[in-house]
Amino acid sequence: MLEASAEADRGCKKHEAVRYALKSALLWADFQPTDSPVVDVACVTGQGLFLYEALGTGCSSYPDLRSGATRLLEINHTLPAPAAALYLVLAEAPTEDWSADTVRDVFGVHVIWRRPDGGWGGRDTDAALGVPGA
Repeated sequence: MLEASAEADRGCKKHEAVRYALKSALLWADFQPTDSPVVDVACVTGQGLFLYEALGTGCSSYPDLRSGATRLLEINHTLPAPAAALYLVLAEAPTEDWSADTVRDVFGVHVIWRRPDGGWGGRDTDAALGVPGA
């Protein structure tokens, strides 16, 4: 089921644009991001393994974030050892101002997003993208 979900998501061009923008940012930070049939992006950092789930355009409301967080937790559950951090990566800012904090507080999943200017938004952006000192 997780593989089928990932394959379906990868048919969306906006999802893929966000996923590749994330991978590019991680490469610029001198990391080696990878993906698999199940997880959009995985990256070993100085803090351990980070997992990322990308969501496409129009998938930025609280129900979308909750669904993405659940998928990340399921993926994390399949690993031999849990990831150090889980991130949802959105194509746009969350629809509701409170939703990113709620997903982090309830599920332990951080939320970052692509800004219209090409940068990144969200509370945990520096840590998510491997910015030194984050």
